[in-house]
Amino acid sequence: MPKEDCKYWDKCYQRNEQHLQKYNHPENKKSPQKLDGPPKRRSSEMERATTPTQDKEQQAEKDKYETEELRKEALANISGKDYMAILQKRIKLSEQQEYDNLLKSHEFIRHKFLVEMPPDFYAFWKFLEQLKPNLKGVEILEYLEKTFHLLAVGPFEFLAGRFNKAKLHEPGDYLRHWRFYYDPPEFQTVFVLKGTGVHYGYWRDDPHDKESLLLARNDSTKSCEFEFVAANAFDCFLHFLEKDFKGSPFTAAAVASTKKSLQKFIETSEFQLEAMEKVRRSRSLKVNCKTFHRGGIVVPYESKTELGYRPLLISDAELKKILDLFKAGGSSADDPNDDVKNAVMEKLQPIATAASIAVDECDFGTALELGIDLFCSGYTQLHKLLSTLLVQAYSLLHRPQFIAILKAHLEQRSKGLNLSIFDLDK
Repeated sequence: MPKEDCKYWDKCYQRNEQHLQKYNHPENKKSPQKLDGPPKRRSSEMERATTPTQDKEQQAEKDKYETEELRKEALANISGKDYMAILQKRIKLSEQQEYDNLLKSHEFIRHKFLVEMPPDFYAFWKFLEQLKPNLKGVEILEYLEKTFHLLAVGPFEFLAGRFNKAKLHEPGDYLRHWRFYYDPPEFQTVFVLKGTGVHYGYWRDDPHDKESLLLARNDSTKSCEFEFVAANAFDCFLHFLEKDFKGSPFTAAAVASTKKSLQKFIETSEFQLEAMEKVRRSRSLKVNCKTFHRGGIVVPYESKTELGYRPLLISDAELKKILDLFKAGGSSADDPNDDVKNAVMEKLQPIATAASIAVDECDFGTALELGIDLFCSGYTQLHKLLSTLLVQAYSLLHRPQFIAILKAHLEQRSKGLNLSIFDLDK
C-alpha cells in the first residue's frame, strides 16, 4: 500500500521510525502535495517568532541588500570608460563646490596661493575702491591698466572678482600665476608693468609671516636680482609711478590726482604705514648671507652655538665661475649639454655634499643658500640638484608652502611675460 504524503511535509519535526514508514517526506519525494493547512508551530518556533518592529528591521535590511546588489549589477554593466567618466564628473562637482565656497572669503588666497596677505594690501584695495567710486571689481583693474599700464594681479584679482566663475585649474597653475622666471618661492607678484618683465611683489622669508613685509622689484628680462623698494603697497605704487611708469602730457593730470588722493587716504585712515628704512634695517639684522638675487636669506640662527647657518665651501665668485662653464661649453638654460652638465656637476657635488652635511648638523641655511643660488643661475640642468637642496631646507625650516611653490614653478618655468592663469583658458 503506497504511503501518504505527510501534511507537514518539510516542516515535519517527527523523526520516529513508525511515522517515517507511514508518510512520505521531501527526502524521499521530489515535490510536495498541497498542504491542507499551515503546520502548527513548535514551541521553539514560537519562541523565535518576530515582533512587527523586528519584521520591519529585517525587511529594511533585505531592501538595503537588494539595493546594493542592484548597484553592483548596474556598475558591472557599465564599461570601464563610462565608469571613469561618471567618477570624474562627481569629482569635478565636488571640486567646484569647494571652489565656490572658497570664493566667499579671503581663505581663497591662502588656499590657492599658500600665503596670507598683510594689512596694507587690503588697505590699498580700499583706496583703489575710493579712488574711482563709480568703478567696481574688475573695472578698477581695467582702469589701472588703461591709465598707468599697471596690472594689479594675483590676490588683487581675487578681490576684484576675476576668479568668480573662472575655469577650475590644477593647484600648480595658481602657484605659477604671474610667477616670473627668476621669482624665488619667497616672492609673490602683485604689480606688473604691462608687456614687460618689470614686476613688484611681497617678499616673505617665512610663508607664515604677514607683518612688516618688504616689497621688491625685478626685471626678469635683465637678471635675477631684486631690489627692495617699499614696506607697503602704497609706497610701492608710488615707486612704480615715479620710476617705471612712462607718463605723457595726457596722463600727467591723472598721476597728480592719484598721488593727491593717496596722500589724503593715508592721512585720514587709521591704518599705520611701516617706514621702509625701519623694516629693511630690522630685516638686515637677520640676514644670514647674500645671495645671487641680492635679497639674502633669513633662517633662525643661534649666535652662542652658531647653529642655523654656515658659509658654503666656496665664495660667490668661485661658484659663479663654475656655473659660467655652461656658457663656455655653449650650453644654455634652453639648450642642455650633457658633457658640460657632467663637468659642472662634478665640481658642484662636493659643495652640495658639504651643504647636506651642514643640514644634518642643523645648519639649514647652507642648503637654502646654495639652492637659491643655483635657482638664480637659471640653468634647467640644475633643477634636480637645487630642488633636492631646497626641499630639504624648507622642510626642516617648517616652510612647506615654499616647497609646493618651488615644485610647481620648476614643472613649467617660463621666460614668457604673459604669465596669467586666465590665458590658459583661451
